[in-house]
Amino acid sequence: MSTGWSLRRRLLRRVVLGIGAGGLLGLVPSLLVLDHEMGELMDDSLRASARFSLALYQRAGAIDLPARTDAPAMRILDDGVEIIGADWPALTENGGQDVAGWRVFRVSDPASGISVEVGQSNEWRHEELLESVGWLLVMMLPVSLVMVVVVGRAVTSALRPATRFAERLQSRKPGDLSPVAAGNLPRELAPISQSMNLYLDRIRDHVEAERQFATHAAHELRTPIAAASAQAQLMAAGMAEPGSAARMVEALRRLSLLVDRLLQLSRAEAVGSGEAHCDLVRVTRMVIADTGIAAIFDDGDVETAEVPIRPEALALILGNLLRNARDHGTGDIRVRLRPGPVLTVSNRVAPDAVFHHHMFEKSARSPGTGLGLGIVQKIAGKEGIGLNFEIGEGRACVSLQF
Repeated sequence: MSTGWSLRRRLLRRVVLGIGAGGLLGLVPSLLVLDHEMGELMDDSLRASARFSLALYQRAGAIDLPARTDAPAMRILDDGVEIIGADWPALTENGGQDVAGWRVFRVSDPASGISVEVGQSNEWRHEELLESVGWLLVMMLPVSLVMVVVVGRAVTSALRPATRFAERLQSRKPGDLSPVAAGNLPRELAPISQSMNLYLDRIRDHVEAERQFATHAAHELRTPIAAASAQAQLMAAGMAEPGSAARMVEALRRLSLLVDRLLQLSRAEAVGSGEAHCDLVRVTRMVIADTGIAAIFDDGDVETAEVPIRPEALALILGNLLRNARDHGTGDIRVRLRPGPVLTVSNRVAPDAVFHHHMFEKSARSPGTGLGLGIVQKIAGKEGIGLNFEIGEGRACVSLQF
C-alpha cells in the first residue's frame, strides 16, 4: 500500500496553479486594455450619436422630439432654449467630457445655434464592462477545464517512465543484486538508477566479502578444533603421547585467540560512527598497560589530545596494532605522538617483512590470526581516520591521522 505524497498530484497542482496565476496576472492588463478599448468605443458611439442627432434635428426643424430615458441620454439646445433636457449640467464646450457621473459628448452648429449633448452614465458604462468581463470568464471556463485535463495527461505521460521503473524494482526477486536498467528514464531521474546500481555494487561486494569471510573463518576454526579434538580422543583412549596435553592447550589457546579476534571484528562491524571524543594520550597509555606489551610511548610532552573518536574504537585499533607489532615484528616497539595529531606505531621487522591487509592473510611463520590489520582498517574507515603503512630501514610503521 502506497503512502506519502503523490508526485503526479503535486506536479499537476503546481502546474495548474502556475498557469492559473499567470492567467490571472495576464487578466489584469487585459481588463485594463478592455476598459480602455470599450471606453473609446463608447466615446465613438456618443460622438456619432451626437452628430447624427444634430443633423437630424437641423433637417427636421422644430419638431417635438420625445424625451429619452435610456442610455444614451440627450440634451438639445436651440438658441439657448432646452428642447430636450438631461440630468447633467449644460456644457459650454464641444467634445467629450466627464460631468457629475456622466460621460458626455457635445457638438454644436454656431450658424444655426443648435447644440446637442449625448451622455452615458458611468454606472451604465461600468455595468457594460462587467458584463463583458463576465462573458469573457464564462468563455474561459471550458478552456480552463480542457487545460486541466491536458496537463493531467501530460504529467501522467511524463511520469510513466518513472512508474515503469518502480514496477520493475517491485518485481525483482529479493536476492537479485544485478544492475538495474535505467530504460528510458529522463535525465533528471537517471541519477536514481545510477545511485541504486552503485549501492547494489556495494551490497554485492559486502555479500561476497561476508561469504569469503565465513569460508575462511570456518577453515581457521576447523584447524584448532580438529587438533584439540584429536588430542582429547587420544587422551580418552589412553594413547596420549607426553606432549599431547601441551598440544591440546596450544590448540585451545589458538582457538580462543581466533574467537577473540572474530568478536572484535564483529564489534567493528556493528558499531556505528557518531559524535564522540576521547583523550588520545590517556587511551594510548591505558591500552599499553592493559596489553602488557613492552612499548615505548613518546607523547611529545603533550598532556592531553582530544580526538573525534569513541574511546572503545580507539582502544581496538591500538590494541590490534600493538599485538600485530609484537607477533610479527622483532622487537623495539615504539609509539609516538606528533602534532596533527598523528600517532605512529613502529617496530623492527625482518628484511622480507610485508603488510598483509586482507582478512586471514598472514605469513607462514606468523602465530596470529590474520585479522588484526583488517579490524584496524575497518574501524578507521568508519571513524574517518587516515591510515598510512610504511616499511623502511628495518622498521614497520603505521600512522593514524586524526
